[in-house]
Order: sequence, then structure tokens, then C-alpha cells
Amino acid sequence: MGSTRFPGKMIAPLGGRTLLEWVLLRASRSRLVNKVLLATTDLERDDELVRIAESLGIEVYRGSEQDVLERFVLAGKKYNASLIVRICADNPFVDPEEIDRLISFYRNNECDYACNHRALFGSHYSDGFGAEILSFKLMVEIADRAVEKRHREHVTLFLVENPADYVIKAVPAPSGLNKPEMRFDIDTLGDYEYIKSLLHKGVNIKTSAMEIVSLALAG
Repeated sequence: MGSTRFPGKMIAPLGGRTLLEWVLLRASRSRLVNKVLLATTDLERDDELVRIAESLGIEVYRGSEQDVLERFVLAGKKYNASLIVRICADNPFVDPEEIDRLISFYRNNECDYACNHRALFGSHYSDGFGAEILSFKLMVEIADRAVEKRHREHVTLFLVENPADYVIKAVPAPSGLNKPEMRFDIDTLGDYEYIKSLLHKGVNIKTSAMEIVSLALAG
């Protein structure tokens, strides 16, 4: 709730639901994820996010606002995680099929880390449909090594900035999602207005990433 560019954005309304509900409901449709968990802060202002998650039957872990990496590690320990699939909560169009594509890719390729949430490492994905994945063991290792504030705040930044130490791979974007110039996350009020305009074009809680790109390109 403490976003500096768009305060309170996680409860901004989108088609009768909050932004957070879009993320949690769409992520929950993944076939390969065992548990969806909201990892938020222990600040009072985020109590509303906890209420929303619990109303959907989603479990919650609360931890440090600034040390997000520690928050993830402690959440993983509590739930005995083996793999962590990290989804950005400002991506209302995160696609369960793309989450599953990411998990399958990770399982079938020798790598420490894989992603398809942005156009990183040559994936050519639009921003906002996928996620990133790594083992919980590796996340603990990163937490032990990372000391800079920015590496504690941005969970996988240390890994991404030390590619010589890890095997990093990107999921190749399917042809219909090969649009790295497009963004579907919400950082600012302008982004929010754009996402709302896509709902007016027919996007709903079950619309696939492929369909969303097509509707966006239709003008």
C-alpha cells in the first residue's frame, strides 16, 4: 500500500475487483503451483491486503517492509518451500498458463533461475504476464550473500547482477507474446488508466495473455 508513485494501488478497483484480487485469482489458476501465498509487510496500512487475501482463502506471511528478501526467506521456511515462484503483485494480467510454462521450462532445463515476467535475457516477453523461479535453497544463499540495501529490497537483483555465478535462463516468448515493447504492469496512475481501458475492450479475469495482447494491438 506504500507505493510512492501510486499510493494504495493494490486496492485500486479493476472491473469490480481490486488489483490484488486480480493477481491472486489469476495466479491461483496455475496447475503447477502448490500454494499461493501473499507475502506482505507487518505494517498496519497493509492490513487491508491481508483481509482481501484471507477472504479468497489465500494464506498470508507478514514481514519486513524494507528487507523483502528476508520476508521471502522466512515465508519459505514457514511453508517448507522447495521452489519459489515470485509474482509481482502489480501485474493484474499475470497468466496462469505462463506461470506453468515457466515452471515446466525450469524443470526441463539446467538452470538456477528462470523468468518470463519481463523482456530479460532475450525472452522478448511483454512486461506483466509471467513470473520468476528459483529454488528456496538458492534464495537462502542469496540472502546470505546480499548485503546492499537494494539487494535486500529487490529479491532477485543480486542474482541478476551476478550472472557469472549462476546459470540464468529466460523462457522464449511464444510468437503471440513476443512483444517486448508492451507493458501491462501498474507502476503509475497512467498505467492504471491504460489497464482500465483494456477492460473496456473486453479483458476479464479469465482472459489469456495472448488475447490481452491482441485486444491491446487492436487499438
